[in-house]
Amino acid sequence: TNKQILSIAFPITLAILIPQINMLTNSIFLGNLSTEALGNAGITGVFYLIFAVAGNGLNNALQTVFSRYAGSDKPEAFKTILAQGIRICLQFALAGILITWFIAPLIFQPVADPKAYSQEIEFLKIRIMGLPFLYLFQMGNAFLVGSLNSRYLMIGFIFEAGINILLDFLLIKGRFGFPAMGFNGAAVASVISEVIGMIVILIVLYRTGLKKQYGLLRKFTYHKVITKQILNISAPLMLQYVISVTTWLVFFILIEGLHDETAKAISNTMRNVFGLTGVFVWAFASTTNVMVSNLMGQGKEEKVLDAITKIMWLSIGFCLFMC
Repeated sequence: TNKQILSIAFPITLAILIPQINMLTNSIFLGNLSTEALGNAGITGVFYLIFAVAGNGLNNALQTVFSRYAGSDKPEAFKTILAQGIRICLQFALAGILITWFIAPLIFQPVADPKAYSQEIEFLKIRIMGLPFLYLFQMGNAFLVGSLNSRYLMIGFIFEAGINILLDFLLIKGRFGFPAMGFNGAAVASVISEVIGMIVILIVLYRTGLKKQYGLLRKFTYHKVITKQILNISAPLMLQYVISVTTWLVFFILIEGLHDETAKAISNTMRNVFGLTGVFVWAFASTTNVMVSNLMGQGKEEKVLDAITKIMWLSIGFCLFMC
């Protein structure tokens, strides 16, 4: 029913909306700092976003696998699925950190404004350290959605967004005795908020009894079958997300070549606007993954097309509203 679809879609919408709000908040505070800082946040933000959306692809794959087993009434597999997702995401996070520290400088140096290059690289080296915590946060969210406990999603995201806004206010200009970190203050604020988000999701799993109910976070040994299922589903999703954001990176690299601070700042502002307009589309797409996998797990393939059609019309309606 539409009610069932929306009960899954709205928490996921919030889950997607909050990171966009975080990036928008960073831009507001950095724009208040200087036009140069707002412009530099564009290319660095999009570079980090490539790794963040790769995590979304893994997150969606994990939701799909969770939902398939939930539909088949095999919740005992949840602990193994989550364990394999955590192991995979930490490997990807390590790869992302190494790429940012050692390959990103080679990409940025030929194209970056010489005045901005060192600042952008320093920002990225701080910002990327939040990636493992973001991925773990996303894995916890995938479990909550796949196990039909998506109502708890908003708790972690509210804490993450609130901490990010507060630390942006305190660290960028150095208020109430905090150090004035300028451009890097936004990076530090985002990393700390991602750590807090992960901790809150962990607390939710404990306090709601979900950890005990499903036997989560006990064994992390390699499981060939489930790891293969996750990777088979996640690979095309991650590639799709990465390609879509890489086009933004190419755009920002071209803008960077103009050495025009105002053009960079305007481009970053517009990217934030476009990011906000897409939240319902991405949320309903993720809802489709969950519901289709659940129905197929139940052996109710005849209802899949009906579910997709209803989700499609809801997505179009909310999209028109955003436009």
